[in-house]
Amino acid sequence: VRSLRSSQILLLCKGADSILLERMNTGNPNLAETNKNLEAYGNIGLRTLLLAERIIPEEEYKAWAKRYIEASTAIKNREKLMADIQEEIEKNMELVAATAIEDKLQDEVGETIATLKETGIKVWVLTGDKIETAINIALSCKLFDTT
Repeated sequence: VRSLRSSQILLLCKGADSILLERMNTGNPNLAETNKNLEAYGNIGLRTLLLAERIIPEEEYKAWAKRYIEASTAIKNREKLMADIQEEIEKNMELVAATAIEDKLQDEVGETIATLKETGIKVWVLTGDKIETAINIALSCKLFDTT
């Protein structure tokens, strides 16, 4: 985003804390407390995201944009090249906010999974969630037998 007032280029990112924490400016005094809060939110089953930003100097942006255009028009390995270039600019970001939301299961998910398991069907869950969140979701949808 380019600011209309200052003409500065501002990179805004939203994503999983497991990814964005690695891309943060480590000098931020709020990172440790935020990380502790994110872990606590995950432990009670909330889904978490981070918001981050970074001002991109004009010359850095121009050089990056040129490489990004080249990657986006590549015939071979386009997606990987683009992802690599995107990752280059997503560094030294500043923490803006952390969010935690309750993502309720749809009605009867737990009962449906329990029924599938009772019939002998093996059920697997693949998720990009944090381990703590995934465990809580698995418990709430009766994927684990706690007896």
